[in-house]
Amino acid sequence: MIPTTHYANSQGADIAYKVIGEGPRDIVFTIPWGSHLDMLWELPEWADGIQQMSHLGRLIIFDMRGSGLSSRDLTGITPERRSDDLIAVMDAADSIKAVLVGWVDSGAIALLTAARHPDRVTAVIAGESLAVGHRDQEHPFGVDDTTREMMREVITSGGWGQGLLPKVLVPELARTPRQIAWWARYETMAATPSAAAQLFEMNTDLDLRQFLPQIQAPVLLIHDISNPLVPVDGVRWLADRLPRATLKLIKTSSVQGSGGLMEDFIEEFEEFLDGTRVAGDAHRQVATLLVTDVVGSTETAARDGDLSWKHLLLAHRQAVRLSLTRFGGTEIDTAGDGFLARFVLPSSALRCAHELSAEASALGIQIRAGLHSGEVLLEPSNVVGIAVHIAARVAALAQPGDVLFTETVRSW
Repeated sequence: MIPTTHYANSQGADIAYKVIGEGPRDIVFTIPWGSHLDMLWELPEWADGIQQMSHLGRLIIFDMRGSGLSSRDLTGITPERRSDDLIAVMDAADSIKAVLVGWVDSGAIALLTAARHPDRVTAVIAGESLAVGHRDQEHPFGVDDTTREMMREVITSGGWGQGLLPKVLVPELARTPRQIAWWARYETMAATPSAAAQLFEMNTDLDLRQFLPQIQAPVLLIHDISNPLVPVDGVRWLADRLPRATLKLIKTSSVQGSGGLMEDFIEEFEEFLDGTRVAGDAHRQVATLLVTDVVGSTETAARDGDLSWKHLLLAHRQAVRLSLTRFGGTEIDTAGDGFLARFVLPSSALRCAHELSAEASALGIQIRAGLHSGEVLLEPSNVVGIAVHIAARVAALAQPGDVLFTETVRSW
């Protein structure tokens, strides 16, 4: 379910925010340039990242002014006003002090807020953020005039809402049609083309140099060295001018821009805040998966009639569920006449599979069963991962009455 949207009033503007989870600290995540809170839950990469971050504390996430579910009016907007919006969200969410997290422009706003409101900020985590959004003699690391003009032209000449920007800025995304399609709709929902162009201009105009000495909170700067858009020298320049900065250079295989809250980054968050790296694995688990399928169900239904088959199938399902309970299995899914179940112990899964085969025979039917042990992603009512597909393929290879299992089941 998409978490409820709340609103903070910031000098007459409505700033939309959501609160996810609980924990020992408040974490305020400002979504970067152009966003839409509700749509984040439509892309698994984003939803998964948000869930992982909520393991670290009470997560407060919001749309910046001018985009998404927040007020769209950008009249008189300044970096300081955007910082005020962040504090207004904290006030509305009853957050006294928080860790501020941001990416690119929202990372810069988090740093600005730490300088202006040191009593409200315990730490800052800024990814791919620079002190200055443009280039000059002192800071030759920001967006150059040519790129700035190209971006403005793409946004205002029909490219916004078409998913073109990720293709231009992040070529890796061109290989993922699903994400491109989501991004195109995300742009349309996030802002109008003129607002998007104005937000981009505001981001390139950002200049935090005068505020840097005032930032006393611990700061984690994260930079993916495979990101061609943000020069590592610019991030180092910023780290050198912050009193308590930690610079973390990583290389992730995750596609930049497809979600933003990737597991590699979440692990860095956790190590910075807690000295551990387990939040990203909070929903991972090694499990033994059992997949079953009734052999010849169509033929049986045609021979005995639909009503008779219905009663037989109900009896089979009842027997399966009793066996799962007896051997500590968790039913995950029932597709047609088959089952997907998860077990902690491979031995329990094997014993259950053999019992199911025997009970099916007693009912006058046969099943095929396949088992595989491997790492899965646990969701509230599902398991995800290649291990699920392997177990299904093993079951498909089984003959009627067979229980097949992979070497991982034996070795575990």
